[in-house]
Formats: sequence, structure tokens, C-alpha cells
Amino acid sequence: MRNAQIGLEQGVATSTAPVVLVWRLMRPRQWIKNLLIFAPLMFTDRFLHVGSWSPVITTFLAFCLLSSAVYVANDWRDRDEDRLHPKKRLRPLASGLVSLRTAGMLLSVLVMVGLALALYSGGLVLIAAALFLAVNVLYTYILKAHLFVDAFGISAGFLLRAAAGAAAIQVSFSPWLFVLVLLLTLFLAFGKRRSELRASLAPEQHRQVLGRYTAGLLDQILGVLVSSTIAVYAIYSFDQPLHAHAFMLTIPFVIYGLFRYLYLLSVNARSENPDELLVTDWPTLLNLALWGLTVLTLLFLAHPQL
Repeated sequence: MRNAQIGLEQGVATSTAPVVLVWRLMRPRQWIKNLLIFAPLMFTDRFLHVGSWSPVITTFLAFCLLSSAVYVANDWRDRDEDRLHPKKRLRPLASGLVSLRTAGMLLSVLVMVGLALALYSGGLVLIAAALFLAVNVLYTYILKAHLFVDAFGISAGFLLRAAAGAAAIQVSFSPWLFVLVLLLTLFLAFGKRRSELRASLAPEQHRQVLGRYTAGLLDQILGVLVSSTIAVYAIYSFDQPLHAHAFMLTIPFVIYGLFRYLYLLSVNARSENPDELLVTDWPTLLNLALWGLTVLTLLFLAHPQL
């Protein structure tokens, strides 16, 4: 009886192992980047209307699947290069734990279902989703190998997320929000390069373009971007349709968040993946929660009738 139970448990573990590996290949922790899709909704009157949430949530799910498809494609292409990296060598495709055939089938399903959900959210959302895939293909095969252009390629993906969120609720994409997202995502992209450069003894072996960056150059770029991001966010906060410019109360949280990220870059290499800070660094989590609570409070105070 005992042997039979052990055999059954081993069989279940063996059958579920591929599912866990495929889930890892999809990188669900990276889906947090798609929360940017909700930004246009949060800063409009539509936020308090229940009917506006459905198309945005559907758009969010679509981009989660499409971003997973992008990660699968990237891991497929970079599997040989990833084997030289101390952490990336453990990825399912680089380690050989997931076959290329399985990855190809998963990629097809993710793209088809993701585009179908985008179409359900609206024609403009579908266009943004298609452009998102196109930009990521360009990034994988062309942009990521060029100095500075690689960071702009990453930023373009975030801009398309925000544009899709605006299209889902049929509102215009604010010019200030466009500039803010551009600056913030460039800041995170160059910060990631700074962390990768600091953590790697032979950067050009792990990422071709890394060998062309220098620590001094990246530090100067980060200094310019953090100052510009704070300035643009301050202007954007005054541009919000809330009485007495109350949205300016959120500015300190943004400044703290940017400074916290710079601190993490300077003391360790944990911030190689900026999105991981949102789920691992408790001061960042607390700061984000306080920012969100402040925004919600201001929105409800601006509409006391709701």
C-alpha cells in the first residue's frame, strides 16, 4: 500500500511538472507591467463607472497573453546566449526542460487567444496589440543590438500598453501621459542596463549591446531621466481635472519611488528586473500602495455624489 501511494505521488509530480515549466516559460510575474493599461482609466471620470472596467480588464488579459508570447519567442531565440548567464541558464528552454515543439505550440495559442481578446475590446485595441507584437519582433531581431535604440524599443512596448488602455475606454491618449510613460520606461530600461552591467563580468557575452555601455554614461542618463520624470509628473498632476490641484499630493510618492530604485541600483544587483521590485521590495510595495490609496481618495473626493 505504501509503495503504491509513493508511486501515485511520483506519477502526479511527473505529470504536473511540464505544466509548472510551461507556466514558468510564460513568466506570469512579468504581467505586472501590463497594469499600465489601467493608467488612462485611473485618471479619468470613467474610473468610477463600472461599465468602463470590463473592456480594460479584457485588454489587460489580452496583453498578458501577448507579452507571454513575446517572452516565449525571446527565450527560444536567446536560448544559446542564456546558457552563458548565471541565472538565465535555468530558464525552461535554455535548460532544455521544455522542448521547442511545446514552446512553439504554446506560442501559437498565446498569440491567437491574445489577439482574439484584443479584437473583442475594440478595433483600436487590436491595432495596438498587433503593433505591440511587431515592436517586440523588431526588438528581438534588430533593436536590442543597438546602443540607446534598445531602451527605446522597450519603452515603445509600454507606450502601446497605455495607448491600448485609452483605446479600450475610447478616450484620447493624454500628451502628458505619453511623455511621462516614455521617460519613466526609459529610466527603468537604462536602470536595468546599469544593473546588468554591474552584475556581469563579461557583459558582451550575456547581451551584445551591454559591451557598448559604460557605467559613467548610464549614470548620467539616469540622472537626466529621473529629473525629467519628476518634472513631467508634477506638470501632469497639475493638469488633472481635480479641484485645487489636489493631485499634486501624489508627487512625493513618485519622487520616493524613483529615488528608491536608484538606491537599489547603487547597492546591489537585485533590480536587474525592475518589475520584480514591485513584488519583492517592501518599501517599494508600501510606497506604491500609498500612492494608489491617495489617487483613489482624490478621485472619490472629486466626485462626492458617487
